[in-house]
This record gives sequence, C-alpha cells and structure tokens, in this order.
Amino acid sequence: MHRAAPSGIIPPVANPHLILNVPIAKQPLRTFAVPILILLTMLGLLVGAVVGRPSFYVRADNPAADRALGNFFVVEYSKTDSFRWAAPQASLFLYGFQGEPAMLRLRLAAPRPSDSPPALLNLRIDKQYAASIGVTTGWRRYDIVLPTDQIHETIVMLDSKAYAAPGDIRELSMMLSSLGSFPMRISTIPVLPIRGIFLLTLPFMSWLLLKRLKAAELLAFVVGVLVALGTGWAAAHPTEAGYWLPTLGWPLWPFLPLAILLFWPQIEHARAMLKSWVIAHPGIGWSGLVLALAGLVGLRLGLPTLFGLALLVIGSWLAAVVLIQQPTLDSVLASSLHPRAIRYGLILITAVAIFLRLINLDGQPAGLWRDESRHALQALAIWEDPTYRPVYVVEGADLPALLFYLMAPVMGLFGPHAWSARLMSALAGAFTPLALFWATRPMIGRRAALAAAVLLAVSSWSLSMSRWAFPATLDHLLVLMAVGCLWRGLGIVVEQAPTEAASMSMPVPHMIERHKRFYGLFLLGLAAALGGLATYAYHTGRMAPFALALVTIIYLGRRTAAWRRALPGLILAVLVGLLIMAPLLIYVANDFEGYNRRVGTVTVFDSIEPSLRRPLDQLLQNVERYTLMWHVRGEANGRHHMPFAPMLDPIAGLLLVIGLMVVAPLVFRSRALLALLCLWLIYFIPGLFSGGAPHAMRSLGTLAPACGLAGLALAAITEPHCKYRRWIYTLPLVCALAFNTWLYFGVMSLEPRVYTSFDLVETAAGRITQQAAIHGFAVYVPAKWLHTDTILFLTHAAPAHSIPNGPIPPGPALVLLPANASADQQAAVMALLGPEAAILRDLPTFSGTNKPILIGFGRGAAASLVLHNAQP
Repeated sequence: MHRAAPSGIIPPVANPHLILNVPIAKQPLRTFAVPILILLTMLGLLVGAVVGRPSFYVRADNPAADRALGNFFVVEYSKTDSFRWAAPQASLFLYGFQGEPAMLRLRLAAPRPSDSPPALLNLRIDKQYAASIGVTTGWRRYDIVLPTDQIHETIVMLDSKAYAAPGDIRELSMMLSSLGSFPMRISTIPVLPIRGIFLLTLPFMSWLLLKRLKAAELLAFVVGVLVALGTGWAAAHPTEAGYWLPTLGWPLWPFLPLAILLFWPQIEHARAMLKSWVIAHPGIGWSGLVLALAGLVGLRLGLPTLFGLALLVIGSWLAAVVLIQQPTLDSVLASSLHPRAIRYGLILITAVAIFLRLINLDGQPAGLWRDESRHALQALAIWEDPTYRPVYVVEGADLPALLFYLMAPVMGLFGPHAWSARLMSALAGAFTPLALFWATRPMIGRRAALAAAVLLAVSSWSLSMSRWAFPATLDHLLVLMAVGCLWRGLGIVVEQAPTEAASMSMPVPHMIERHKRFYGLFLLGLAAALGGLATYAYHTGRMAPFALALVTIIYLGRRTAAWRRALPGLILAVLVGLLIMAPLLIYVANDFEGYNRRVGTVTVFDSIEPSLRRPLDQLLQNVERYTLMWHVRGEANGRHHMPFAPMLDPIAGLLLVIGLMVVAPLVFRSRALLALLCLWLIYFIPGLFSGGAPHAMRSLGTLAPACGLAGLALAAITEPHCKYRRWIYTLPLVCALAFNTWLYFGVMSLEPRVYTSFDLVETAAGRITQQAAIHGFAVYVPAKWLHTDTILFLTHAAPAHSIPNGPIPPGPALVLLPANASADQQAAVMALLGPEAAILRDLPTFSGTNKPILIGFGRGAAASLVLHNAQP
C-alpha cells in the first residue's frame, strides 16, 4: 500500500519527465484559447470590413426583394416590366450600414388620371422626416441619400395618399420595379465599434457556454473557432449578416449573458447558499406560494409586468425549494392510488369535461364563424356525394380532411345546426383530459396525472378551442393517446415492464401476460397509427411524427441494448405510420404547393408588419409573447379565448411555474420528466415560427403538457402533508373549475369582443330560415348574404331567397335586414310585402343586451313564432 505524500510535496515517480509532459500537452489549449479566439475574430473582422460593402440591388420579382419590402403586394407583370404595388403605408429595410450614409435607388411609377398632380411620396426614418419626392406616371429612377441606424437595420417608412386603381379593390400608392441601396463612402473603413464589439463577443461566449456546460476542451475550442470564422463572414457580407444575424438588445445583449457566463460559479455558489438558508426556514415555502399567487392576481389587476413576474418567479422558487424535495418527488412519481379511486376519478373528470363542452353548445359561441360553416359544408358534401373523398381540402378549408369525415354522419343524421357542426370537436376536447392521464400516468404518477387531467378539463383555453367546429383539439387528442401507447410499448419491449393493468393491481388477461412482447409491439403499432391519423387533423398535426420520434429517442437514450431490443417494434411502427400516412404523402407529392399554402403565408419569413422583417427579430418577439401569454397577455382573437386575458387561470399558472422549477434540474436524470418537458417545448414550434403571436390555436399542443407539469407540482406539494393532503389537493382544482367556468360562461358570453368575432347576423338569418321552412314560410334576405358560408350551411336543406325588386309572391313570408338598415330600405321592404306587412319584434339580440341583430318583416300570423323558435 502506498502512503499519500504530505500536502504540497510532489511524490517521486519513475519518470520525472512525465510530470512536465502532462501540462505541456493540455495546458496550451486552456491558456491560449481566449487569445486565439480574439485574434481570429479581430482578423476576420478586419478582413471582412475591407472586403465587405453593404450593397443591395434586386428587381421586384426577385424573391430576395421580400427581405427589403414591407407591406407591398404580390408581383405583377406588364408587357415590359415586373412590379409590385405598395400600400399607402409601406416600408423599406436597409441592412448592414451601421450609421454610414446610404443611397437608396428606387425605380417607381405612380399611375394617376392625366389631370392629377404627381403622387407625393414621403420618406421617414424613426418617425423623423427624411425626404419627399413626386413620383410621375411613367417609370423613373429616384436616388435618395439617407442616414442609417448605427446598431439596427434602417427602416424607411413610405407614406403616400391612397389610390384606387380601376377595377381594383385594394388601397394602393405606387408601383416599384427595382430597388437598391449603396454606401456613400469612397474608401473602405473598418467596421464600426458597436457592430464590431457585438461580433467580437460571439466566439468567446460560445466557447465559455460550452465550458460551463462541461463540454470537452477541444469541442469548446473548435466551436469557438467556427463562430470566429462566422464573424469574419458577417463582416464581409454586412447586408446578409444584418438580415440573418442582427445586433439585438444592445447593450444588454451581449454584455448581460457574457457577465452571467463569466461569473456563473459565483452565482451558483450564492444560489446554493440561499437555497440552504431557505430550506432551514420551512415557513418561507408557504409564504412563497402566497407571494407568487399575489403576483399573478396583481398582473390581472394591472400590476406592472416586470414587478408581477418577479413576485411570481421568486415566490414559486421559494415554494419549490421548501415544499418539494427529492424524496417527496420520488414518492409522487411512484404514487399509488386504489384502482377504484382512479376509475371513479376519471369518470368524474370525463363527465365534467363533457358537460362543460356540450352545455348550450348551440348558443355559445353565439354565432357560427365562416370556417366552422366551411367545415360543415365539407362534411355534408362527403355525406351526400359518394364520389367526394378528399384527403386534403385546399379550396374552402385549407385543412386535412379527418374532421370532415367524423362530422359527416352527424351532419347527415341531425342536419345543419351550430351544435351538430361543433359536436365532434367538443367531444374531442372532452376526451383529451382522459388521453392526458393515459399519456402522463407512467411519467409523473397517478396522483399528478389526475390533477393534470382536471386542470385540462376545466381550462378556459381548452373550452374555447373545443366549443367550435375546428380540428385543433382532435390533433392533440390523437397525439396524447399515441404518446401513452408509445411509452408503455417501449417499456414492455425494452424493459419487460409490467402491463398497465398489472401495475394498477387489476386482473390481467392470461393471454396478454403470456404474449407480453406481442402486446408491446401492438402498442407501438397503435401509437404509430394514432400519430399518423394526427397528421390528418390540423396543420400542427405535422408535428406528431417528430414528437413521437423525440419521445422514443428520450426513452431509449444512449442505451445500445435498448435500441437493439426495440428495433423490431420501431420498424413495425414506421411501417404502420407510413401506411396510415400514405394517402396524405401521395397528395403532398402531387400538390406540395397547395398543402403548404396556408403554412407558407404565416411564417416569420412572410411578415406583414411594416416595422418588422428580420426572421430573428420576429422569432425573439414570438418567444417573448409566448412566454408572457400564460400569465400576462394572451391572444387578441375572441374566437380563440378571452381577448388579451392570460391563457391559464391563476391556479394552473402558479402550478406551471413551480412545476418547471421542479423539473428543470432533474430533466437529465429522469427520462419521463425530460419527455414531458420536451413535449411541451416541441409544440411551441408551430407558433414560434409563424406570425400573429401569441396564437392560441397554433400553440394549443402546449396546453396538455403544461397541465402535466402543473399537476406534478400540485401532487408534489400535497405529498408530505398527509393530514390535510386531500383538502390541499382538491381545493385548488375546485378553485380552477370555478374561475374558468366564470370566465368562459360568464365574462366571455357577454363580451362584445368575443361574440362579435363570429357571424352573428348570418347565423341568426340562417336559423330563422330553418324555422321558417318548418312553418312553410319563404325567407328573403339581401343578395350578398346568400353567398356567405354560414347562410349556405344553415340553409342547406331550405335555401333562402334574395329580396326581389318587385312584389313578393303571396303567402307567408319573412324579410330580414341588418339592424342598421335605413328607413328608406325598411319602407321599401314593407311595400314589397304589401298591406299585411308588419315589423316583427321578437328578434335575436346581442348577448346581454336588448339590441337586435336583425330587423324582421313578416306577412302571416305565425311569423313571430318563427322568430321566437329561431333563438338559440
């Protein structure tokens, strides 16, 4: 046995050169990495500054022109030119100038009547006047010298008087055929300091980030060198780099993250000390819950966002540190409930979910939206026409067709009504909590999965998305079912885990236990089939194969033996998935443009905002908006949720933050928690890379995993408090039910921004027409209403008629006009009906008011009864 040498004394070794050789082999990379990166970056910046010039010149029909144009229309062609019309308020984007004066070169024309003066175009930069030019009728080149921004891109706002071209309903200003921007300098100069400092920090931050993540020295250095070479490219191509790699958030970025990386050991040490102190004072945990809940309530009452979020984060961290320790979390993940409690709990949750989604389905939302009517018309076409079997419907819906097939029997059996159109979507939303329990039970335990199902069942976001005829809920129902099958199938095939029935102490059929591996293969094939069906539901269903693949990778990890055992099942799953998706894949191969038409028009690369063009700008803006939508500011569209209200109620919102704080440190030690977190993150992708953020429908896939994280937090908080656990567990769920019910069925039902976002006039007219057909009445409406989707759907069996120019034929008749119809229009209708005409009073009204949606005129004693029966 060798005795340890005294401290500070180097023990003797057989080869004294060995001690010297080790540092010589490893030390240079550690010592000289930073100087080498800085030298390479400065050299790249110098060479790039000498070579690069921020010049840009394209024709209007060049796709690259989209980078520089904001609020311009699509390319059009004349006999001699290609051009694009500009809106009255449009914009141009100049990249890479960093404060250097630029020459803007435009080829413009502004067709106007011959007796009109030339169109005046005003140019502004940062709301400051820059120049004015008169644009002639014919094509002419205009050169304007403008100042530029030192840090960001330069946005040149174009203002001109609106012009209506003959036969064109758009508001136009002038035509642009080509554009260019050039620097005014004569000789090259080094890159300006701000952009140079920004680029100089990137290689060092990349190297330091990998160091903090404990990556290999060589890997960190190689990545730093590659980023240094990239900064050289950025300096040599200022226009492209200004578009793809903007200088954002100066000076917070890059100095704040750089400071955090530099002092991370000290920050981590301080956090550990604070955590130890907090744990020593358990009462702080419950105080943290109160503090976080106060922050959430304060945000809804107008508390400044930063202050409210600070209270939420600090309070949630205190609660997570004190109330949820590792032994507690382990007991939650392994929690067991009596099978009867699980059974009755799931029955109650499903009953509540169905009730909340079916009650007054015909009357709330108060009217149909045109997309709902289009989907119902597709279902009617499928039911009535045996030759019509679409896979993807481009014209009229722009959606995969799975929902339409599910709606078709309902439409055929019950006829065209708002409730029949919405029924399948509502049922899909009602059974999604059950699917969430199925997916998350093996990941987070039964108690947490039950809480997650409750939070999803009562969520106002889920209610809003379920109670109208849209396929978004169907997509996520199928994906959650697929995740549950996939996780169990992998467990059986790879780990030889017990079947679900056995793990719940339920009787297991002998055949299943005997052929357990075949049962696992069946679950993997079923998961693939469900994931394939999800691609036929909604645009976000395209994420289903990637989500399932991600869960598979997380489950199997780097275990070679696990991959080998799972390989037959994975091959089976791929084959089943491809078989299910084959009709859609064939359609995509034949009409790729039609399949991506809708998706391609809403990406961050097709922004319609005149002051935002760079993809990274929009992506980071979307990250901010989707981060804040849970607790601060939700979507503005009243069809999707209460406008601008947070997407989660205060209870679920608080539990989500605590759940994230619990899961984050453990994701690399628990495959289940990592899978749940990644499911939450992956369904942000459709929303993050599209416009209109936050978009409740494109990000709906994040709701179920968020409820899973919140359910985990609630179960973990209540686990150690055995005496009061049932009350602590139940009370927040009851409060969530009460809050969301009040918000959706109370506030939203009376909110004009919600009900006016639907087609109330057309829906009311269609319902009256349906009732009139029962009583033998003919209904006449303005001609433009007859071509709306909602009227076409509701009057599918008994069409309405256009108001004629002459007298209305004898017999019972109703005439409907908009509520704002003039006195002359009303008098004309009375004359058409003849001396028996009367104004009808019992008309549908806007929710919570006495204001009528329509004005009705009738001939016949039963006219008022028709209107009364048409009320939803």
